Amino acid sequence: MDLEQKLKEVEIKKILIVDDTAANIEAAKEYFKQVEKLGVKVEYASSAKEAKERIQAAYWAKDKYSIVISDLSMEEPKSGLEVAREAFKHLGFGFIATGLNYDRSEHDHHGPSTRLMPMESQYIAGKKDKPEVWQQAFEKAIDYLTEGSGRATFAAMRRYDKYIGAPSDEVARMTMMVFMGRNV
Repeated sequence: MDLEQKLKEVEIKKILIVDDTAANIEAAKEYFKQVEKLGVKVEYASSAKEAKERIQAAYWAKDKYSIVISDLSMEEPKSGLEVAREAFKHLGFGFIATGLNYDRSEHDHHGPSTRLMPMESQYIAGKKDKPEVWQQAFEKAIDYLTEGSGRATFAAMRRYDKYIGAPSDEVARMTMMVFMGRNV
């Protein structure tokens, strides 16, 4: 199944990309031009604060984000987790795309490789200042929602949205537990 078919299968209509590094946003814009040609709206935010405001506003405008892909370390070392939680609360799926430097501590989130969370062992060679890294990250995220272990979680969130249709701290809490693999 190609990317366009996968996007239609999981009804991806709107995406938010969040990163505080201008070069990373420019590379994302270069790649996501191709995704926009498939009928998906892509927007960008340069901070966790801006992203959370956009997620809330989009939800209440009945134009919510299907997927949010955020950097991990922005205003604070783990601001991206707040963004992912806000996405889950407003019934979108959150991913973290963060740099990882193998020459330093495992907690150094800026380096030559990019890790895509919540997937275990999903590393992409290269930094997010390259469009091809965004392409790989996005394709892995879509695979996670269509073929991987995120499929059931994403489907449950869509059912909740269809039947309840309201932001939920409980959905966010439970989804973050799955996302982090532990209590949050």
